[in-house]
Amino acid sequence: MKASTTMRIGITDNHRPKPYFENYINWLHRIDPAVETVKLSYTLNNIVELRDVDALLLTGGGDIHPKYFGKPELIEQMEEVNELRDEFELNIINRALEADLPILGICRGMQIMNVALGGTLIPDLPSAGFEFHAVEDLQEHRHALQRVPHSLFEIITGNGSHDVNSIHHQAVNDLGRGLMASAFSPDGVCEAIEWALKDRMPFLLCVQWHPERMADADNPFSKNIAEYFLREVRLSMNHSST
Repeated sequence: MKASTTMRIGITDNHRPKPYFENYINWLHRIDPAVETVKLSYTLNNIVELRDVDALLLTGGGDIHPKYFGKPELIEQMEEVNELRDEFELNIINRALEADLPILGICRGMQIMNVALGGTLIPDLPSAGFEFHAVEDLQEHRHALQRVPHSLFEIITGNGSHDVNSIHHQAVNDLGRGLMASAFSPDGVCEAIEWALKDRMPFLLCVQWHPERMADADNPFSKNIAEYFLREVRLSMNHSST
């Protein structure tokens, strides 16, 4: 890890038009304009740059190939599969865990984190009997969240009533090793995951919605997450320098 007081966050390439990637940067900069970021991507072949960042942010995007969670026959239900991205991100997650980096996952980022730890996914929520969780007729779908009491997620976001945006058709099914669910949608979809046992573990929070794209920027399901993530990164940096 770099010996510097400037916070540097590695952000995985979401392979979307430029403004969608910049949403993540702008979201962090609303909390701390001095934060530096680096795009991590198989197209840049720059996994080595993980050594020079202080934390990892896993972004949204296309579906993960189902062979990575033992269901290759489900490929027909997938959208925008990119195995090169999958392999790159699974590798980078393993390296980040070995380096004890703080990790924040968003949407697909939550799913790839779960898969990296041996978990599985629901390939298509409507087909599995859940409500629609994506954009419909150009209207953003929103829903409330049910927090798990005493979870890190509850500590971060408090106990107020707020909605989140919902832009996905897949979700976490079986949890990966060491994980617990810490929030659910009203219809029972897992919406946040974190370490079950947090003692001496680096920060980890993954959420299914897109806090970086929420119009209500002061919503604790957006602002509080960015604030707490950067706080934990700073604490990790201070600990590493002692």
